Amino acid sequence: MAGLTEYLEARVRGVPAYRPGRPSPGPTAGKLSSNEAPLGPAPEVLAALASPWLSVNRYPEQAAAVEAMAAGAGTTPEHVVLTNGSDELCYLVANLLLGPGRVAVLGDPCYQIDATASLLSGAELRRVPLREDGCHDLRAMARACAGASVVWLPSPHNPTGAACRPDEIDELLEAVPDDCLVVLDEAYRAFADPDMQPDVGRLLARHPNLLVQRTLSKDWALAGLRVGYGIAAPELIEVLARSRPPFSVNAVALAAFQAAAGNEAWRSMSVGRVRHERRLLQSALASGGVAYYPSQANFVTARLEASFLGPALAATGTVVRAGEDLGLPGWVRISIGWAPQMAVLRGVLASGQRQPGNEPGRETVTTTKGA
Repeated sequence: MAGLTEYLEARVRGVPAYRPGRPSPGPTAGKLSSNEAPLGPAPEVLAALASPWLSVNRYPEQAAAVEAMAAGAGTTPEHVVLTNGSDELCYLVANLLLGPGRVAVLGDPCYQIDATASLLSGAELRRVPLREDGCHDLRAMARACAGASVVWLPSPHNPTGAACRPDEIDELLEAVPDDCLVVLDEAYRAFADPDMQPDVGRLLARHPNLLVQRTLSKDWALAGLRVGYGIAAPELIEVLARSRPPFSVNAVALAAFQAAAGNEAWRSMSVGRVRHERRLLQSALASGGVAYYPSQANFVTARLEASFLGPALAATGTVVRAGEDLGLPGWVRISIGWAPQMAVLRGVLASGQRQPGNEPGRETVTTTKGA
């Protein structure tokens, strides 16, 4: 047993443990630490959740959900693979393309799951510091791609919320070797400005080494049901589908998605409210002289010490995510919640308290760790 334990400890050495967002001590609406959808799914989705329980003795059927996802992405089912959240897709990519002697390129700080899947495969990580505006330095990432097998590119990025311009993504894809896979993670695409949303269909047609990764956890409000999907060339999709467990997405999750897909109005309304509250929060931060990254996601990352902000928010039943958990010490990531809770948060920010380094008039974008 000792030898087994030593082997397992060696396998996970250097892999940071995932720290989930802390639950709120008050109402669940005060949990602004996990980038969840504040309004929840549409009423039709809640109603649809009852029907799959009548047939839980049957294996789930995915064809209808895949067709709906493909239609929403403007492509065909042959270009789509369904996964248990987008995290499963990260592990599939790492298992297929990474391993000892192979290289993954990612930002610094990165989205943690990308690093975890890569490290567990035994791959070498080439970390490229983010730019001062919180965006990936795509030209530096392109230079780092020599001999690499995978490039992890979340845009908008987590933890900064910054997004790469479509023309910058074009430039990266032109520079990356054909035998290196670029994983464009669009978990927060719906919250980005229209001119910051790349034309995925055009990119896929030109670059067969591109895999677009999406999730139903954010704008679709299905985080607890774990549904994600990838969009890529049929040849790549076929290999990914063969390598994953055959029923990794359960029947309840599939039924919820199909009901949600039939109510685009609810999704649009939810996204619109998040974007509105995001503008109000960024305005409040700017008014208070607090540095932050202008966000294209459903959260805002601000230069505030969690040890300073946390106690004041705790009194209101509100929690945010400490930057130390995300590779950004001295910062906090604030998920956009529903309007009343965001009003409470802005009240705490406007309470007149100041921190060193956030004097009035300071620029709203500052340098990240390592940038």
